[in-house]
Amino acid sequence: MPRLLIFLTALVLAGCATTPTGDGADGRNADGGSANSTPATSLAPEAAGRIRVLASTSLTEAFTTIREDFQARNPQVEVLLSYGESASLTGQAAGGEPVDVIATDDPRTLGEVAVHGEPEIFAGGRLGVAVLEKSADPTNAALFVDYLREGAAQRILTDSGVFKP
Repeated sequence: MPRLLIFLTALVLAGCATTPTGDGADGRNADGGSANSTPATSLAPEAAGRIRVLASTSLTEAFTTIREDFQARNPQVEVLLSYGESASLTGQAAGGEPVDVIATDDPRTLGEVAVHGEPEIFAGGRLGVAVLEKSADPTNAALFVDYLREGAAQRILTDSGVFKP
């Protein structure tokens, strides 16, 4: 009986002590994540400072919740939100207003501002998000845009009606 108890205890402990090994040839797990990296969805702070986001008025409910969740995951960052109509957002961004990220319900307007990299287009073209070329902190801004691709933000966008089925 003691051998069986020892065997079962060792089996349970071995199952609890597993770590990702990066089973892919490129050192990534099967889900595409790096074997040795902390996922962006963890509560480990990745961003610090301020991220200024200019968003369409129609995104107010969703982005207020997104800000709260992102700040909870990144306690050393403050997301400052300003809202306006899609047509005026690009004018504000191009006019020198300090903005890191622009989010619009009319992605065509993103062609009117200088962006860093390619804009992210979501929901079949109903939401466009971009890091602005003039961003004071493009690294933090990119972390915010990356967060928008994740499950938590995607659920918030769906639940608030931004991503309509």
